[in-house]
Amino acid sequence: MVNKDDLLRFIKMQQREINLKINAGKFNAMHKRLKYYSIIDRIDKFMEEESYSKRFIIMPGLRGVGKSTILYQLYSYLIENSIESENILYLDVDELLSNYNTSIKEVFDIYLEYFHNTIPVSLDKKIFLLIDEAQYDKNWARFAKILFDKSSNIFMIYTGSSALELESNTDATRRMKIERIYPMNFREYLLLAHGIKIIENDINKIILNYNGENIQKIQDFEKVLHKELAHLNNDPQIELKKYIQHYAFPFALLEDIEDIHDDINEVIRKIVNDDLLLFKSYKKVSSHTITQIITYLATKKSGKTKPSTIAQSTEISSNTVKEILNTLELTQLIFSINAYGSGGKILKNSNEHFFLTPTIKSSINYKLGRYDINEEKCFSLLIENMVASKLLYLIGNTSDSIGLFYDANKKGVDFIVKYFKEVIPIEVGIGKKTKSQLTRAINKYNAKYGILISNRTNRIKFEDNIMYIPLITFALMF
Repeated sequence: MVNKDDLLRFIKMQQREINLKINAGKFNAMHKRLKYYSIIDRIDKFMEEESYSKRFIIMPGLRGVGKSTILYQLYSYLIENSIESENILYLDVDELLSNYNTSIKEVFDIYLEYFHNTIPVSLDKKIFLLIDEAQYDKNWARFAKILFDKSSNIFMIYTGSSALELESNTDATRRMKIERIYPMNFREYLLLAHGIKIIENDINKIILNYNGENIQKIQDFEKVLHKELAHLNNDPQIELKKYIQHYAFPFALLEDIEDIHDDINEVIRKIVNDDLLLFKSYKKVSSHTITQIITYLATKKSGKTKPSTIAQSTEISSNTVKEILNTLELTQLIFSINAYGSGGKILKNSNEHFFLTPTIKSSINYKLGRYDINEEKCFSLLIENMVASKLLYLIGNTSDSIGLFYDANKKGVDFIVKYFKEVIPIEVGIGKKTKSQLTRAINKYNAKYGILISNRTNRIKFEDNIMYIPLITFALMF
């Protein structure tokens, strides 16, 4: 058992360190990500209301997406709003368990006894529990659930990898609010890098439910969009290219290009060496082999992933390749989409894989010396990944019945969205790509309309059952 005095010193050390970081002003000077404001709203309600139920938040996300920074900014917000530091317990679980064989529960009990001379059920003041890298304590969810039930005076935030969601038991899931943290979208990049705030919009609901009459609302949004972009001291198309190639991770805003890609590749290395073990141990597969698989995904042409092809070059079985791909999905480094069609067609065709953000794909290729963003083929692959990522985000943030697929037919479209009973074919057109594939898909699937996302059109329009969306406009939606 760990000595109480040692853990108390650790608690005080953590408090000193986070206060030093806050006092340095680095995090206050930064623009805040959109998730920050939604959590602030919950904190304010917790402080104002006698009994507030949405006081248990988890923030899962890929390494490097800024979870810890948001936590620091929330700590700073509390201090600025007259919350005493003794009423805030900040805890880095990775650092804690690197030094002591203990648990979040044991540290919290010591904190509550020393600073408040009480136990959870008797706590008569509101306190905040900010836990970073919670997944390293396997019992975090059980502890959080019990604490939630014992006291309504504790506001809890747990950050960590995607393992947080998988480790949550049913009872904990019913009580928690999940705030998934993704890499920056283009809207957030413009806000954090240039101070340009693009208005919130619900255009996604219109483009997925076009009825022939609401095109005007989309066009009105686009006019406001162009008005905001006029404040940008650069061509928006150039800024979009820069964002896609380099700037999806918040830390990139403070670094030069070489360091950005070094750090993104270091994120990948840590995922392979550390995070995969949270899900599955591959004793007979080296980290080098897993890295080879990731590199293959980053360098292959557009289309479905064939495990048999990877197996031949890595000398492992196709089943093992499938297991590794599934585990990489659990880490959120990549995601996959099925072929559209019947169950038989889904089983017949392999999945198509994308990186959570095209910047990861760009960074791998950058370090290999392969990518020239000005080359049309390279840019089109990154754009296709961006569209897939945004559609994934859309699906993850709606309660509607919606699915994302790829078209396995020869000369098929890039994506198919199934929105309730409607099929919406989507084509990503960069350069001289025409609408012929989209027209065929509309006829084949008896779709009411299709969507063409293109850098060859400069305004949203609807012609011949096709909604044309400029690439820059799509990048700023949802």
